[in-house]
Amino acid sequence: MTIDFYYARWSPPCRTVELVASILNVKLNPIVTTPSKGDTQRPEYKQMTPQHTIPTIVDNGFVLSESRAICKYLVEKYGSATGAYSKEQLYPKDLQKRATIDHRIDFDLGALYRRASDYFGPVFATGHYGTAALPKLKAALEILDAYLAKTKWVAGPEVTLADIVIVVTISCLEIVGYDLTSYPNVLRWFKAAQTTLPNYNEANHEGTIEFKEYLFSKLLD
Repeated sequence: MTIDFYYARWSPPCRTVELVASILNVKLNPIVTTPSKGDTQRPEYKQMTPQHTIPTIVDNGFVLSESRAICKYLVEKYGSATGAYSKEQLYPKDLQKRATIDHRIDFDLGALYRRASDYFGPVFATGHYGTAALPKLKAALEILDAYLAKTKWVAGPEVTLADIVIVVTISCLEIVGYDLTSYPNVLRWFKAAQTTLPNYNEANHEGTIEFKEYLFSKLLD
């Protein structure tokens, strides 16, 4: 059975789900859903998910929104002991390992991705970058760089779900020309992630190019 996947390819949260599903070999039934065209405001969409956002999945009648919740659900339900990365590696049962992964994912949600969104998000409404967000974005990148000074991957010595989530955020900054050279550990990790994560180009990079094109089409600077 495939999972209905309401998404837009340019959307970073949607690409996070797409990348996780690809790594897990989970079949998604993609349903293009464009907020700017009113797709998420349709009565039937609001009935399905009152939050009326993308991404949203429907798995045999079970509806779930929020990309990070979806990713955890997919790993828990469809992760296995085999494949590129085992379920136990991506999201281990060990309390401290899982807590570290959850911390990094929450750090992305509350700090890194939030500040990145505060920077490029205003382009879609005003045509200009949100430059007021730059100090906090730089601070978030410094924190990530400090974590990666201690470990090869975001949450430890091996790839976990946290790397898959955060690589999408960094790819958005990199594709629009944000200078990452002040964060050598982030750059080292990002290069490794691009070549290590299975199906990275198909599941994330191609959508990142669409994100760049969409962003630049709105840019007035």
